[in-house]
Amino acid sequence: MRTIALLTDFGVRDPYVAAMKGVLASRTDARIADLTHEIEPFDVFGAGWFLSTVWRWWPAGTVFVAVVDPGVGTSRRIVAFERDGRTFLAPDNGLLTFVDDRGGAISVEDESHFLPSNSTTFHGRDRFAPVAAAIANGVSLAVLGPRIDDLVRLDYEPPSYECARVDGTIVAIDRFGNVITDIERSRIAFDRFALRVADAIIDRMATTYADGGDNAFLITGSSGHIEVSTRNDSAAVKLQLKRGDCVTIIPK
Repeated sequence: MRTIALLTDFGVRDPYVAAMKGVLASRTDARIADLTHEIEPFDVFGAGWFLSTVWRWWPAGTVFVAVVDPGVGTSRRIVAFERDGRTFLAPDNGLLTFVDDRGGAISVEDESHFLPSNSTTFHGRDRFAPVAAAIANGVSLAVLGPRIDDLVRLDYEPPSYECARVDGTIVAIDRFGNVITDIERSRIAFDRFALRVADAIIDRMATTYADGGDNAFLITGSSGHIEVSTRNDSAAVKLQLKRGDCVTIIPK
């Protein structure tokens, strides 16, 4: 049985997620799972990064439906592509930047799979959900629309890995206040290093949060990226860091 995994900024108080699930349940026997519905409203970047850290843990055959869609009802496209046996369906607004490594996708244009509603405000229910059900039922992406090679990309600069330094960006702050960078530990060429961000230099590396101590330290997080943390406290608050801040790693 295939799985349809949902990611939205809808929250669970309002009827939006329930409506999407109703459409899915009426059109497919696929299992419906929730990735999260707590993405901050309109936060396309946050949704994209979240998806990039979890999709590999889901089995082949999963259909990921990511609806963080500030441009709903406009001429923005709905796009789909496959990677490593999984299918991704999202608005063409940059949400798939961290997942698509080829640049090719399908523009979903076959309206026979859409609900007949004329709503311009809820494509999650009227378009994404029925298309996801069709894909889970075996409909090929090739029949949904033409191939495109110009997916919208977020305004984002990937890390620069050099012999003497690595430049990256803070991409997320989790609920514990851990400051997550886009720098992969496995790609840092030197064993001992410090991280410079804003006016701070953090040069202590810990292997567990408990061992880190009360001052800021570096740790390799569960996604393999370098994090700035403090034990039982928010590193983001302590150091006044935010997503988008630039960081530099240098050998020591």
